[in-house]
Amino acid sequence: MPVRLSDRIGYYGAWASGLFLTSVVFGIVAWLLVNGLRNIDWAFLTTNPAPGSIEIGVAGGIVAPLIGTLIITAMGTAIALPLGLMTAVFLGEHGKPKWLKQGTDTAIDLIFGVPSIVFALFGLAIFSSPSMVFLSSEVQTSGMATAKSYFCAALMMALIALPPIVRSTQAAISQVPNVQREAAYALGKTRFATIRKVVFPSIKPGIATGTILGMGRIAGDTAIVWILLGGAVLEPPQPGWYEPQNFLDFLHGTGSTLTTYVYFASPAGEGNAEGKAYGAALVLFALVFIVNIALGRLGQRKIGRQ
Repeated sequence: MPVRLSDRIGYYGAWASGLFLTSVVFGIVAWLLVNGLRNIDWAFLTTNPAPGSIEIGVAGGIVAPLIGTLIITAMGTAIALPLGLMTAVFLGEHGKPKWLKQGTDTAIDLIFGVPSIVFALFGLAIFSSPSMVFLSSEVQTSGMATAKSYFCAALMMALIALPPIVRSTQAAISQVPNVQREAAYALGKTRFATIRKVVFPSIKPGIATGTILGMGRIAGDTAIVWILLGGAVLEPPQPGWYEPQNFLDFLHGTGSTLTTYVYFASPAGEGNAEGKAYGAALVLFALVFIVNIALGRLGQRKIGRQ
């Protein structure tokens, strides 16, 4: 049977699209490796940023931004993951009342499409209220809150991480056969027990995928960090910040992440150290890649044990 011209065009078009996308990704990775590796050394990975000269630009390394990236990603994910799972269960397993389901669906889509700078400005307006001073610190002259802390940034980061977690989990829930639920009900299991014992074990790869995407959005955001965390690239953590008695104070203060460091060190920022920006970008890419691989394998391993 002869193949129609339209089928050939579609077939080769699909191949061309796949090759183009693969080429773009490999091109970006190669560009990062070429420009980033030569700017990474042990001192770069083990020292804090420091003011440099106008000619050389920002000096020091990326320890503080790296710590900030890990902390803000962990905090944002810790808030978004349980909220996203509960929302996905409501949409996929309950969905009543109908008006609430439709409203929740619309809200998730809107959050997905709103730029993070909007959330940053919204957070700045909300968290600067005197009643929110417990999340950051107080401006002595006005009594308003500074609205700049890891807590403030993490709460807004959780919003941008929420949609991929919800949608990925919701899609996984829809793939669980109803016969499994009916079998659990026949054995006398409640709906909650069925969701916990039957549905959740089957959707762990979907949860892992959504978590990876959400963490990627948090780790890659700049606007929220710059506005709600202060973008304090040249303010390294104080000695002993990691000790329990000091850690809470540390989270109430300003900080930076690798994305804000990349912006600050780039020619567009004040740091004027293009090489260090390339190095930090490569470290950020490697960090996200490692997290993706780790979470993906963790989800697959848990499924394999069942």
